[in-house]
Amino acid sequence: MRLFESQIRRLVNKIIVENAKMHRCLNGNLVPADSKICLNDIVLRIEDATYARNDMTSGTATRAYYNGILADLRKKRRRLEKRHRTI
Repeated sequence: MRLFESQIRRLVNKIIVENAKMHRCLNGNLVPADSKICLNDIVLRIEDATYARNDMTSGTATRAYYNGILADLRKKRRRLEKRHRTI
C-alpha cells in the first residue's frame, strides 16, 4: 500500500489535532486551548451569556443555567489570563 504525500499530511494533521487540546471558537475555527484567540473567544462568550442571562427573570431555571455557564467560562478566562501574564 502506497501513501501519497497529501494523504500522509492529512493523517499527521488529524493525529495532531486529535491529540492537542483544542478550543472551537464561535465562528467554528479550532484553535489551541491556551492561545490568545481562545481567550478572546471566551471573553466574547462571557459577554454574550451575561446579556442573555440578564434578560431572564430572577429565580428561573434558565437563569441558574446561565449562571453555571458563566462560572465555568470565568474560570477558564482566569486560567488563560494567568497563563498569558506569565508569558
